Amino acid sequence: MKRKMDLLKAITTFNVVINTGSFSAASRELNIVTSAISRQVSDLEQHFGCQLLYRSTRAMSLTAEGKQYLEQFRQILNSIERLESKADDLNNILSGHLTISAPSGSASLGFLRSTSDFMKLHPNVKISWLFLNRFVDMVQEGIDLSIRVGDLPDSNFIARRYSSTKVNFVASPNYIKEKGEPRHPDELKIHNCLIDSSNRHPLRWHYQENSKPQYASVSAFAEANDGDAVASLAIEGLGIAYLPSFLTQRYLDSGELVEILNDFEFEKIPVSLVYPAKLMINPLLKSLIHYMLENKTPRD
Repeated sequence: MKRKMDLLKAITTFNVVINTGSFSAASRELNIVTSAISRQVSDLEQHFGCQLLYRSTRAMSLTAEGKQYLEQFRQILNSIERLESKADDLNNILSGHLTISAPSGSASLGFLRSTSDFMKLHPNVKISWLFLNRFVDMVQEGIDLSIRVGDLPDSNFIARRYSSTKVNFVASPNYIKEKGEPRHPDELKIHNCLIDSSNRHPLRWHYQENSKPQYASVSAFAEANDGDAVASLAIEGLGIAYLPSFLTQRYLDSGELVEILNDFEFEKIPVSLVYPAKLMINPLLKSLIHYMLENKTPRD
């Protein structure tokens, strides 16, 4: 029995794998994990009952069947693109209502500017913003587009890379003076850790060492379900916090907080536009996403 799959999504993923030359490059392009890329290609092979790629630990290449199917796949994708362009022409007067969610405190990432400019160009468009300090179920809650921070698992959604941000280990100068500064994330277990409980895994603080991702298991000295509140607790000297830079930068600039464990921070984590992977995507949503991606500013 064939595993249920999104055929168009798998075809698109296969095409990206070929265009980028590897599963890892396709993973970075599509912002989903490499194992999900591999699974979609395997599902595609099972669906059509043939091997599309020769794979080894060092290289990959198309099989004879893969070359034939790739040509047909690209014709399908080109036809869909032409249909969508035609739909754009028919719907050049945009109107309607969209609901967009984003993490609390993330407005400084710049997306409010691009969506505001879009609304000025299309005055019949209305947008409702939900700034939430929790994970959202887009389908159940009727959300059309979600701004999400961090790597995303494979799902029935498409993620488009919008920008990036850092996540900082931070504490107040007074806390460091009183308790000392940890030199390695393993030392966090003997420090007061301030937890943002709105995260999906709040007691796992991620870092990298020797270019490999790791995480430190921490316990909560104090916690809140809002990143701004956690930053305020850190400013008061209660402990160490692990927060995205859009919440901490102004306090770092003012000196109320300082960065620690800098050598273990990831350079950047992605900020993505996430929306349902539907063949007939809402023309209004499609236009907004295109505008946001094409009109980013340095601040974004």
